[in-house]
Amino acid sequence: MLEKIHIMTNRRRHKRVSLLKEVDVSCPNNKADARGLIVNISRSGMVIYTTRPLSTGNEIVVKLPFVDEYKVDRIETLVGDVCWAKPLEDFYAIGIQFKSINEDDHFMLLAYLNYAEGFEKPCINE
Repeated sequence: MLEKIHIMTNRRRHKRVSLLKEVDVSCPNNKADARGLIVNISRSGMVIYTTRPLSTGNEIVVKLPFVDEYKVDRIETLVGDVCWAKPLEDFYAIGIQFKSINEDDHFMLLAYLNYAEGFEKPCINE
């Protein structure tokens, strides 16, 4: 009798990294604005927790704040589509796929991703 072996593959195009950052979220299609909390991000998308539901397929705009090395506030605007939405206890988890990110408009985000993607699993010394 042959056994089936299931190999789990990662369907994601880019490595997800943790980022806990409060952001402003707007949905131009239905004029809905909300505050959100990014919980993880990659070069192709992110997961945000919001207190308002966002419908699958809607375009959203996220204002992502950074502080540069000169302590100057920088806001980078990310545009994407809601891929999935899951209601949780007191809020909603929203998966967003970016339309595009580039070096000119998203320098701080790409610098963070380059830095965070370099980390491997921690090593415990005995």
